[in-house]
Amino acid sequence: MVGLKWIISEVEIQQIVELEDAGKLIQSTWKEATREKVKQISWLYPNFADRNGNLASYVQSFLIKSEGKNILIDTCNGNNKTRTDLPEWQNLKTDFLSEFRATGVKENEVDFIICTHLHCDHVGWNTKHEKGKWVPTFPQAKYLFVRKEFDYWSKKPEKEMLADKQAFDDSVKPIVEAGLAEVVESNHRVDQNIRLRLTIGHTPGHVSVVIESKGKRALISGDFIHHPIQLAYPLWTMDADVLPDEAVNTRQQLLNELADSDTLLIGSHFSNPVAGLVKKKNGGFIFKV
Repeated sequence: MVGLKWIISEVEIQQIVELEDAGKLIQSTWKEATREKVKQISWLYPNFADRNGNLASYVQSFLIKSEGKNILIDTCNGNNKTRTDLPEWQNLKTDFLSEFRATGVKENEVDFIICTHLHCDHVGWNTKHEKGKWVPTFPQAKYLFVRKEFDYWSKKPEKEMLADKQAFDDSVKPIVEAGLAEVVESNHRVDQNIRLRLTIGHTPGHVSVVIESKGKRALISGDFIHHPIQLAYPLWTMDADVLPDEAVNTRQQLLNELADSDTLLIGSHFSNPVAGLVKKKNGGFIFKV
């Protein structure tokens, strides 16, 4: 599919979709997200849920063009990856690289990779399988890993999913070994338009990406919010939230900050049209596209 594009003054953001069918998996992470409850939120239809109460969700990346640089935000699942306890994303064969090249940018023209966090569906295309080993997909890029996030996953915490530990081994460690990793702080600034913002909770060093250019502003969420339904139910957490209480606090803080502002929220797992404005309504929030 041809990705959507957003212009934030002098910055261009291009959508690159890997998977369009992640809704069922996302919905299964919330026991509260019954079809009947989903159908009660009328503004979710038709973009973010169907008439039967099934949520829609994507796995996707975003290519930012800023100050002459190509900056790729998150790299989805990747192909041929072993994800033992996540069969939905095991040994995928997607056309992600073809979709990426359709932007007009080649792999060796990417300057920076930003991983909002190190879950398997945000780091997978960091590497590709070549001649029996995992090698960097974007060989000229600097891969930015937030220090607190990198340190957490490098210890392979026992409580975490095997898929995410496998992702560290096949999609993060080879980047370090290739000398392409740059471990940065959570407030790192890439250029005058692009900076990171700590949005802790889903993972210990999770960040979102702030885009600011000549008074215009956007925020690429990462996973501080997974689906627009969490505007209606910001207290909902999932098993993948490493720090669930902090995840709720972060989500409530960000939604209150974004509400009724002109900051465009670009949801990392939101289905098309992906981006919109957070609005206050009846004591809660809605997503206006």
